[in-house]
Order: sequence, then C-alpha cells, then structure tokens
Amino acid sequence: MKLKEVLLLELRRLFAPAAPTVLLLVGLPILYTILFGFTYSNNVVKYIPTVIYDQDQTTGSRSLTQAYMDSERYKVVAQVTTQEEMERWLREDKALVAVSIPAKFSQQIKLGMSSEILIETNSTNVMFANAVISSSQEIVQTFSAATGQKLQEALNQLPAPALRTTAPVKLGIRIISNPTTSYTNFMLPGLAANGLQIAILLVAGPLIAREYRRLSRWRQTSATTLVLGKLLPVWGCATVAFIICLAIMNVGFGVPVRTNMLSLLLLVSAFTFLVINLSFFFSAITSSEVAALQVPLLYIMPGLLYSGLSWPSLAMNEVARFFSSLMPLTYMADTLRDILLAGYSPFLLSNSLSMFAGGLVLQLTTLLVFTLRRKKFELQTTKEVSP
Repeated sequence: MKLKEVLLLELRRLFAPAAPTVLLLVGLPILYTILFGFTYSNNVVKYIPTVIYDQDQTTGSRSLTQAYMDSERYKVVAQVTTQEEMERWLREDKALVAVSIPAKFSQQIKLGMSSEILIETNSTNVMFANAVISSSQEIVQTFSAATGQKLQEALNQLPAPALRTTAPVKLGIRIISNPTTSYTNFMLPGLAANGLQIAILLVAGPLIAREYRRLSRWRQTSATTLVLGKLLPVWGCATVAFIICLAIMNVGFGVPVRTNMLSLLLLVSAFTFLVINLSFFFSAITSSEVAALQVPLLYIMPGLLYSGLSWPSLAMNEVARFFSSLMPLTYMADTLRDILLAGYSPFLLSNSLSMFAGGLVLQLTTLLVFTLRRKKFELQTTKEVSP
C-alpha cells in the first residue's frame, strides 16, 4: 500500500462520523486550556491569611500593620497579643504568615536606632514563602523610606547613624516547616501520590469491566463479594507501595518525615480506598476494558494542578476551587506535605474521613450498577434460551 493510500485511509478513519478521535484530538487540548486558565486566572498569590503580633501598639506600629492590611497580597485574619497565640495560628494553618512587631519599635526609630520586624511564613508550599518575602520587602522598604524621610533632621551625621536614619526598619524572615525552601520537599510527596493514583487506575480500571464478558461465572456470587474480593488485594498493595515510596523519599532524597506511622497509614489508606473505588466506578459504567482505562485518565489528568500542590487553592477562583473539590489528590497532597514537613495538619482527620466517605459512596454506586447490568445480562440469557 502506498503512502498516499495509507494517508487517505487514516483520514477517513479520523473523520468518520462515529469516531471520537477528532473530538478528542481537538476538544481535549481546548478543554484543558480552559481549565488550566481558570486555575492561573488570578496571576499571583493573593490574600494570604496573616496574623499580626504588635508588641508596640503605637502610631508607628499601627501604620505598619495598616500597610499589610492594605496590600492585596495579605488578608489579616487576626491580631494577637502573645507569641504563643501567634504560633498557634501558624501551627493550625489558620494563618500562613505572621508579622511580629517588636516592643519599643517606634521609640528605637525616633532615637535613630534601627528596629527589626520578624516575618514568619509556612513554606510547606514554597509559593507562599516566595510571595511573602518579595512583597514584605516592598512593604517594609516603602514604610522605612517614608519613616526615614521624617527623621532626617540632623545634619553632619556619621555614615552608620545616617544609614539607620535613612532605613530605620529592617526585615527579618523566619521560614518554618521547609526552612531551606527545598523544591524536592515541596513537590516530591505530591508527585509520588499522583504516580500512585495513576498506577491504581491502570491496575484497577479494567477489573470490573472485564467481568461483563464472563458474567455467567458469577451467577452464584454476590456483587458485594466480587467487588470486595477485587478491592482488598489492590488496596493493601497500593498502601504498602506508597509507604515504601515515602521511605525512599526520606532515605534517598532527604524528605523529612516528622509524623507518626498511624497518621501516614490513615491518610494513605483513605486515599487509596477512594482512588480504587473511583476506578471501579468508571469500570462499572463503561462498556469495555479500554474505555475503563481511558475515561478515568481523562478525568484524573488535571488533578495534579488542581490539587493545590503547586498552585495554592486560595489563589484559585471559585470555578477552579469547585473543580478542585472533585479531585482525590486535593484531599491528599497538601495534607501529606503538611504532616511530613511540619508534623501536623489540622485537616488530616477531616480529609481522611472525606476520602473514606467518597470511596464508600462510589463503592455502593459500583455495586448498584454492576448488579443492574448483571440482571440485564441474565434476562437476555433467559430470553435466548427460552423457545
């Protein structure tokens, strides 16, 4: 067959009325472009939850506080009165940034002495650290220049006092949870979780769909027994596989594991339970093993971006956040990173329970669909056998 004939044959297949090839080839990139565009539509990370600890309580310190409140990069969620309260807001993820203004802040500036404010930021997601460092430098420099201009009344100052007068406010940065802002710590756990869910989809995807071709062998077996018999081995293997991945991350790549095994098992088992049942659901409603692999992969592909792993969910718009809530990785990635790097996540229990609940709903739906399709098969078989 000549090249021209092969080309014509493939073009006919590509544009055949019943073939979805062109729809996938053209429609899928357009769909993903729109979805990803919604994710990045805000362009920068804004409205980062911030707690202010003002130990000075003077006009000058309140002016600095107001500068943070006026910035669209920050959303001041609380003004606390103790160091312990400030740390608690950070530890519980109620705030991702803390601004600590020292006592005698205004007095030191008036005396020609430089004063330092301290910024604490959670760097489990390095996007926050980068945004906070750059924007805080801008805020402090602007505030410092304005303050210094008012103080330049003395003449013939020596260089060091002149510098303190010109730039009376210094910025101190304290990065917690991921102090080196390591990109490996930031991305590797979530990427491994994404790899796990793809592996589960490839393994578990065909398991229900393939049984529609041999339903006669399951006449005496309940749908519950069949589904659980397929789920439990995959669930156990997937959970163990990810624990091994975490050990490799820790030993081979230096990713810290600051949590206990019980917390890890709770989160990982909930995630694998949800993804397996999601695979079974798609497998139950599709018509073939190939479709059982293709359909969930199309759904799961944007999951890594929408999970909040790289681009934080608080920087997404409402459409993107809704789509994110439908992705299993959303309930896994950030929480996993928090417990590994910080040793604690306030969302561990709620996210784990949400994944178990979602997996259970999908499992019950799979049982219902499989039972109905099996009854339909048995009815067709009875009609064929009847004279």
